[in-house]
Amino acid sequence: MNKTMSYEEFLWRVRDNITDEDGHSPVIPVLKMLQVRWRSEVIYYLFTSESARFNEIKFNLHGITSTMLSSTLRDLMQLGLVQKHDFGERPLHVEYSLTEMGNDLLPMYYEIMNWGFAYANSLPKKSEK
Repeated sequence: MNKTMSYEEFLWRVRDNITDEDGHSPVIPVLKMLQVRWRSEVIYYLFTSESARFNEIKFNLHGITSTMLSSTLRDLMQLGLVQKHDFGERPLHVEYSLTEMGNDLLPMYYEIMNWGFAYANSLPKKSEK
């Protein structure tokens, strides 16, 4: 099977349980990777800011602790989605940004945005979490 397919082919084949050459779904591992708390939010924030310092990310992701952000950034770096750039300055100056692999998730977030706008009135409001 090709590693990519058109949207039309996807729609035609989606009910046939699309798998890779080893018989595994390419969708489920991505969903599991992104469902870990804060990963999707950190990735999306880095899309919107190109690169950011630790405290900037923490300030803009309301509710995340320093420990959780540190752990999430470390996990995303191990997955190859985020990179850390150390400017070698004192005081410490480190910024985080998406790798090419991380940036390749942008079309997925675009489609989520479109879906969110289309169904905004059906989605829970912030106070309904």
